[in-house]
Amino acid sequence: MQKSPREQKVGEWFILSQVALYGLFPIVINYGAKVMPPILFFAMSTLAGATILFIYMLVTGRAKDMFNKKAYKYILGVIAFIAVIPNLFIIFGTKLTSGTNTAILLQAEIIFTFLICSIFFHEKITLKRLIGAIIVILGATAVLYQGSFNINAGDLLIIAGTFFFPIGNYFAKRALQITSAASILFLRSIIGGLFLLFLSFAIEGTSGNFLSLSQKNIFPILINGILVMSLAKVLWYEGLRRIDISKAVAIGISSPAFSLLFAYIFLSEIPNAYQIFGVGAIIIGVLVVTRKPFNKAKIVDL
Repeated sequence: MQKSPREQKVGEWFILSQVALYGLFPIVINYGAKVMPPILFFAMSTLAGATILFIYMLVTGRAKDMFNKKAYKYILGVIAFIAVIPNLFIIFGTKLTSGTNTAILLQAEIIFTFLICSIFFHEKITLKRLIGAIIVILGATAVLYQGSFNINAGDLLIIAGTFFFPIGNYFAKRALQITSAASILFLRSIIGGLFLLFLSFAIEGTSGNFLSLSQKNIFPILINGILVMSLAKVLWYEGLRRIDISKAVAIGISSPAFSLLFAYIFLSEIPNAYQIFGVGAIIIGVLVVTRKPFNKAKIVDL
């Protein structure tokens, strides 16, 4: 069912708020993957997020939502194509590249989203959204260029990981028609986190020291788990409930602007001319995607 203009605008604001928090993601995971075993870092972050989500569900009386069996087949798709498969590609990729490259290359999701949503999910891709996405991609390319292209294996792994997100978002949108965002996030986090933890035990050999490693790096784990993987995801799903997947991802493409800001604040990295130009283009592209024609706008929506 088509949402009202006001409801769609609320969805856009939810997504933009999520983007601001998600700007921390490439910086935190790049740091976390270099100070502890990468799969373990993602597993503990995911489980930390699951703990907060469980408390939230208890407080709000939504715990019963996780027992809605009709949503399970879609939630399994969310777990596979958002919580596990892409994150394995990304966490190993970011260990081999920089935080800035991670932030920019995650935007390859927009390309796969437009292709997958238009070909397989029959979602309408308007000319305005396409133009906005092209401007955004040009901006991201400028940031990545830095005077020359030097793409390594880590860069390619991150790009490969983004291919799976649109599929996971499709399952998420179907699940949202049946159950709450909180229940999807909790089940995704607890099941996905436990799977990644056991995978870390098997591959990284962390079964004997995973607690000590986690305690030593508790700050980045909590930042990633609580802010990025919990609060930001609730905002994402609430926004996704109100607007198209392709539009939500097109708005989310502005996250490099926030990532560069956080890189300056926390890492003292000053953006260069390529980054400034690229971020400016990204913001313009997002405005093209979200702006309504003047003659169709209502005063109450301004």
